[in-house]
Amino acid sequence: MLCSKGRNMATSTKRKPVIVMNTHVYPRYEGDHVAPFMHEFAKMCLSFARVIVHCPHAPGLSMSENLGGVEIRRFRYTTVSKQTLAYRGDMHKQVFSSPFKALLFLKFLWKWRKATKKLIQQVQPDAIHAHWLIPGGYISSKAMKRSTIPLFISMHGTDVFLVQKRKPAQRIARKIFQKSQNNHFVSVALQESIESSCQRSKDSSDLILPMFFDFERFSNIVRKGNTKKILFVGRLLSVKGVDVLIDAFSNLKSTQNYDDWTLEIVGDGPLREDLQELTNSRNLSEHVTFHGTLDREELVGIYGECEIFVLPSRTTKSGEKEGLGVVLLEAMMSKIPVIGTNCGGIPEIIEHLETGLLIEQNDANALSQAIQDLIENDELRTQLVEKAHSQMREKYSKEAIELLLRQWYGGVLDD
Repeated sequence: MLCSKGRNMATSTKRKPVIVMNTHVYPRYEGDHVAPFMHEFAKMCLSFARVIVHCPHAPGLSMSENLGGVEIRRFRYTTVSKQTLAYRGDMHKQVFSSPFKALLFLKFLWKWRKATKKLIQQVQPDAIHAHWLIPGGYISSKAMKRSTIPLFISMHGTDVFLVQKRKPAQRIARKIFQKSQNNHFVSVALQESIESSCQRSKDSSDLILPMFFDFERFSNIVRKGNTKKILFVGRLLSVKGVDVLIDAFSNLKSTQNYDDWTLEIVGDGPLREDLQELTNSRNLSEHVTFHGTLDREELVGIYGECEIFVLPSRTTKSGEKEGLGVVLLEAMMSKIPVIGTNCGGIPEIIEHLETGLLIEQNDANALSQAIQDLIENDELRTQLVEKAHSQMREKYSKEAIELLLRQWYGGVLDD
């Protein structure tokens, strides 16, 4: 099913194949909250490859280092103090925010392409694996224009949304796909979005796999019972629907029985102030905590403290939607019953009344009722948690994921 069309480049039993992962974002240090799934992906490949991650420099970082066995090579794209595009989670929005940011992004692309070509010449990799179709796939395909090295691309969500929304991006995407025949989507929903926007036929060699998380860390969480806490984890963006969750929580609190329940909101983003104002307007400030961004250890701790997890994502007016929702996988592995919306890739994770509860998006009443159902029904909570946890262990164990990756990289690896 997942067969690479690349050449067999193993040259010696003593030499592991070299995979360069080319990306605009990667954890800056162990435990960083920025794209932790990227580091988990890279570490998963260490059993069969030497992995070199190529990513932007930022203030306070070295140009090269080793993180957990993964070699990091960084490139500068302007003076250090002005390197502000990467590691904020909103590069695609920054680009359109001002002429200065647009010019900085063009310089960023030029420097990245130049650095990628140089790195390829230096290390002679067996494969280039770009993350995000745009900009990673675009830069990689340009940098290796005359190269026969196989190009692999992972699509995460924001890149697919950009392609859907903008005609020039669709033309660029079609050219990238001519170079790459080894494509990874974090959900079937993203794969189908690319098919419709780029007139690309579904390929049996496509890899459909959520991005990774620290499986064992979340699986071994020690749970604290009867905490009466509801949890949300994610960026505070419109697509996440946190305002709907606050309204649903307000509905719940209007019922006297649930006065001692609290809502824990983990994450940061441009809507934080608006959401805090909404909380205050609903007289919920004493019952809702905005934790901001937490490191991985703190995040594991708060998963262990909460009894219900909610991801109320929605499709925005501009068409943006949830790619998959890795936080749902983390919650399921942490043995928390989950509620999600019928949006993007979420229904690929949650099977209604089997592994969680699915509701329609933008429906605060339905969400408050779903929360109430989980609070009141111990048997339902136990059933959902047990089936979800079992399914996660079966599908996303280290062994299962490693096997899928080996099959996908195919001829690049020395079997």
